Amino acid sequence: MKHTTFDSYKCYIIAEIGINHDGINSKARELIKLAQRSGVHAVKFQYRNLENAYSSQAKEIGDEILSKEINRSYLSPDELLELSIFAKNLNLEVGISFFDEKDILDFGTDIKVFDFFKIPSVELTNSSLIDSLMKLNRHVYISLGAHDEKEIDLALSQLSNKGCWTPMHCISNYPVNLQNSNLGYISYLKEKWQRNVGYSSHDNDWEVCLLAMQLGVTVIERHITLDRNGDGLDHSSSSTSDHFKKISRFAHNLPKILSGNSSRIPNQGELLNRQNLGRSYFPIMDFPKGHIFQMSDLVYRSPNTGLNKTNIKRYLSKPIQTELKKGEAITGSLFSKVRPISQNIINSARNIGLSLPVRLHDLSNMESLFPIGAFEFHLSFDEVLSDINLKNINPLNKYSIHLPDYINPTQLIDPFSSNKDQRKASLNVLERTTIFADRLQELTGIKVPVVGSFSTVHYDRVHFYEEHSELLKSYEKRGVKIIPQWLPPIAWYFGGSVNLNVMNELQDVDFIQKHNLGVCLDICHMILGRNYFNFSTDLLLDSLDGQVEHVHIADAIGVDGEGLAIGSGNTENLPLIKKSLNYDCIKVIEVWQGHLNNGSGFREALIKLTKLYEE
Repeated sequence: MKHTTFDSYKCYIIAEIGINHDGINSKARELIKLAQRSGVHAVKFQYRNLENAYSSQAKEIGDEILSKEINRSYLSPDELLELSIFAKNLNLEVGISFFDEKDILDFGTDIKVFDFFKIPSVELTNSSLIDSLMKLNRHVYISLGAHDEKEIDLALSQLSNKGCWTPMHCISNYPVNLQNSNLGYISYLKEKWQRNVGYSSHDNDWEVCLLAMQLGVTVIERHITLDRNGDGLDHSSSSTSDHFKKISRFAHNLPKILSGNSSRIPNQGELLNRQNLGRSYFPIMDFPKGHIFQMSDLVYRSPNTGLNKTNIKRYLSKPIQTELKKGEAITGSLFSKVRPISQNIINSARNIGLSLPVRLHDLSNMESLFPIGAFEFHLSFDEVLSDINLKNINPLNKYSIHLPDYINPTQLIDPFSSNKDQRKASLNVLERTTIFADRLQELTGIKVPVVGSFSTVHYDRVHFYEEHSELLKSYEKRGVKIIPQWLPPIAWYFGGSVNLNVMNELQDVDFIQKHNLGVCLDICHMILGRNYFNFSTDLLLDSLDGQVEHVHIADAIGVDGEGLAIGSGNTENLPLIKKSLNYDCIKVIEVWQGHLNNGSGFREALIKLTKLYEE
């Protein structure tokens, strides 16, 4: 079948197999047959050479989830070619996504089997990959998720005269909540680039694809699965049958679904996925201070925590200002001298009680950059379950701990889950975290609070608070205080947006007071809740007076834009942030990616918060 998308079909439908085959050939065949019976025009695979996929020293929390899933779901080039022939015999066209131009070579001359190629959102700036696929004389679909308008302009402007290609509107969340679909961006793209536009759907509700069709997209790509509740990261954003109740949800959320006809700003979930799924440059070995990099000194690997193909060249002629270890991302800060933060700011931060989030591997670096005397460990589930060495932990600091949100790559922490394995693993993570907290308390001689995001409601709020209150008080009797965190209306779990139904509305205050629970007041989450539920933050703060035992601080905008730099949100946010500085407890700065570039985001937040406190 000749790939003639725009000539033969009003809207070309691609069923994305992705990693939903779980690395099982027979399951992939079953998905292909299901796609064919569903009447789609094509199926599409993904391929990553495992040696080129992730840096061996990747340390971000999301890495352990994604790298394990990618390895678990691997199919070899030979298997993918065999499956492609199988699909073609069912009169389906076949495409494939690549993440690195080197991976194309794994298919040799058989690369011609594929009818089209796909550039994943995280590789939009990978011009060498796009050029390599363009040269193969096949149609190339290019997803635009997780990038802002300037990056999109730069990538697409270089393609005007380079073969057949289609830009694909995409929100890089898995799944996408109705509030985040931004389908208006389809019209914006069509008008701006004067060409056909597609839609790569990860929506929780497949009906959003119908709205995209109404807006005139010529191609829709969406994941297909045998079971939306299956183990794995992509099943929840794949196609299954839905109930009529979704019709009312579409009607209610239609204005939000159709928003986005403006310059693009990635949401927080996309930025997380861009970091975890995207790539940046890493050194192939240790390099001394003063070294000037050549491209041969570097490898391009996930995660995207440093310089990428868009910005690496401007730094190649500059010497690094500090030594660099293998496995540490190449960032812009390496090429400029670190500006020490003033002693006045350090003293003010100590006086206010400000703290910074750290990982086990970067505590010493953050402490040397910002000796403010207080730090909060943000641990992954693998770290919690490992033997944590306290040898390099300064006993003179104050510490707190943030419980992992996840207990494994596919499940949230939920100590009351009906799934016995999930429940057992959740309680194990809680137990190991409290043991770590107790050891820190022995080391420092002061209490170490543990903050947890408990977000799953199985029956109703009454049962939720009864169960969690009893559990948390049992740990308190053992000497460790676990504090539930005030939650956002929409959370970024597993790279997707999920509505939460507890610890985020005014009605929760009555339950908190009834059970006399301490609360970690997340100012950012409170602002998002105000914007979503339209409650009074003054009333909320007055009602929670006496319950606040810990504070997280960041700015926010809209209903899902969290973790912003202080002062980046609406002007009415600053008085709330200033008020939070007066609580007599640890106050943790949670500006997203504040630790990157030698803590530049944390530095800016410390300066702004101390100034705001003194005003």
